[in-house]
Amino acid sequence: MAEVDDFLPPELRVPSHDQVDGWMMPWPWPLVLAGEVVTCGECGAYRDWIIMATRAQIWLRCRAGHQQQERRLDVAWFNRHSGPAADNALFTFEDCLRHLGH
Repeated sequence: MAEVDDFLPPELRVPSHDQVDGWMMPWPWPLVLAGEVVTCGECGAYRDWIIMATRAQIWLRCRAGHQQQERRLDVAWFNRHSGPAADNALFTFEDCLRHLGH
């Protein structure tokens, strides 16, 4: 049997986890874990999060720019809720935040 390249053409491939520092997604709703609404430890915000998955950790960033690690979530949760990969790659943290409206 002849060996073939990956079945997806290059324009449909997304970077693998070892090629990027992390992934982000917006979460405009309150985040409820174990029956408790998660709030920002600094300003008390409870919705409109950016959820970041990086180095097998999940971080939350509120609209005011405060960040906190959320140990009750894992990358598997992020992958289940993030949906398909976007059609563009942004290469800096600031570009990602701007793209997501933060």
